[in-house]
Amino acid sequence: MGYNKAMPHSPLDRLRDRLPINDPYDGVVADAYDTWIPVDEAWPDEELYRQALVDVTGTILELGCGTGRPLVRWLADGLDIEGLDASADMLGVLRRHAKERGLEPTLHHADFAPLAIDRSYGAIVCLAGTFMLVDDEELVQRSLASYLQHLEPRGLLGVSLGVFNTDPSGSLLWRLRRTGTSDDGITYVVHEAVHTDLSRRTELVYNRVETYDRDGRLLETTMRRHRLRGWEREEFEAALTRIGFDDVHSIGDENAWVSFGRRP
Repeated sequence: MGYNKAMPHSPLDRLRDRLPINDPYDGVVADAYDTWIPVDEAWPDEELYRQALVDVTGTILELGCGTGRPLVRWLADGLDIEGLDASADMLGVLRRHAKERGLEPTLHHADFAPLAIDRSYGAIVCLAGTFMLVDDEELVQRSLASYLQHLEPRGLLGVSLGVFNTDPSGSLLWRLRRTGTSDDGITYVVHEAVHTDLSRRTELVYNRVETYDRDGRLLETTMRRHRLRGWEREEFEAALTRIGFDDVHSIGDENAWVSFGRRP
């Protein structure tokens, strides 16, 4: 058969699935996440936040708090902090970790894009690149505006971001991403296939989450799809400034950083 110019010529052209995009981390995915990223594991951006939050008065809100890293440890350290996540199952895991430590966190089961809570905060933080799940430009603007509205005067916003380092030539090739085994002997494995569009600064990610018993027998497979939006530092700082934040600045390198801004 000869080459037909009308035939698909990109892996992305052949995608015809109807998998939902950026669904909450519910069900087995919440349990798996807790084995991959333990609640006591500190990530590099945490220290930047702790330094920035020293002078904050008022309650802190963590967007996308998940299973409680770092919220549970920060709460144990005496920080006045609440959490918000779209996944009831992730929040359930967080509550279990908190109870084990004698803590009773205030948690909100809600989306953070945009934020809609009937109160204001001294600081709002979004760690570990979670804000990159907001991939729609109009939704980005509405979300940032909602954070400004939920901050007290001189309240602080902090958002962890980064650029994509995935090689587009390896588009949608499956690779082993993470493994972890829970205390009851269940092993969770995630394989990942990624398509990066550097011109649009977007990344389409397929995650195949597999669950195995103690003997290595496959129990369950779950397929998930995510779309992420990458940023340049100056680009996000300009977006914060347009929304109305002042004292806008970033800490980190050109690949991964935390951008800060204050409500006037």
